[in-house]
Amino acid sequence: MSKPSLTRPSRRERRREETRQRLIEAALALMQQKPFEQVTVEEITELADVAKGTFFTYFPTKEHLLHAYIRDLADEVYEFLESLAPENAPSQWEVLRQVMLFIARRDARSLLVSRSLMVAACNSEQLRAQVMDIVREATEYAVEGFRRGQQTGEYRTDVSPEELAHQAIRLYRLCQMEWMMECEHEPLEQIVERILAFYKPAFVNPERLIKEENR
Repeated sequence: MSKPSLTRPSRRERRREETRQRLIEAALALMQQKPFEQVTVEEITELADVAKGTFFTYFPTKEHLLHAYIRDLADEVYEFLESLAPENAPSQWEVLRQVMLFIARRDARSLLVSRSLMVAACNSEQLRAQVMDIVREATEYAVEGFRRGQQTGEYRTDVSPEELAHQAIRLYRLCQMEWMMECEHEPLEQIVERILAFYKPAFVNPERLIKEENR
C-alpha cells in the first residue's frame, strides 16, 4: 500500500473534499429514514446545503456516491491494516481478527445503512460490480496474510492461500448477514468474535492449535 502524500492539500481541494463528504453524510443520514432507492438527489443536496447541480460534479449517479462511501471505508481498513505492521506480526490470525473487528465497528455504526447498502448493491448491477472489485482487492490483501502465515507454520498448508482468503471473506459476510437478518440486537463485533472462534480450526495449522491449547 502506498504511503500517503505529505503535500498539504490546497484550500480549493479541502473545500471540494468537504463538499464531497457533506453529500455522502447527507445520503447516509437519509438512509437512516428510508431505503436508498427512495432517497432523491434533491433531498441529498438540500440536506447537504449545496445546489442540486453540485451533486453531479462529484457523482454521476446516486450509486456512484455509495461506491465512493464504500471505497472510503475500504481505504480506512487498509490504513488500519498497515498500522498493524502485518509483515512483522507474531500472529497473522490475530491480524485477521483485528481487521475484521475494525470493519465490524464501522458497519455497526448503522444497521439501517448496512441493510440499505446491501439492497442497493443487489438492485444495481453497476454498484454490485464496483463492490465486487473492492472485495477482490480486499481478498488480495488477505492472500498476503495467509501466505505469510503458511510460511511461518501458523496456517494449514494443504489449502492454497487464495482459498483461505476467499473463505475468510465469506466468513465476514456470514457475520454481516446474521447480524442484519437474525441478530440485530447482538453487537456485530460479538458475532464476529463468536464466528471466528468457531471456524479458527479450519484455518490454523492443527499443531499450532495444540500448542495454543497446552499453554
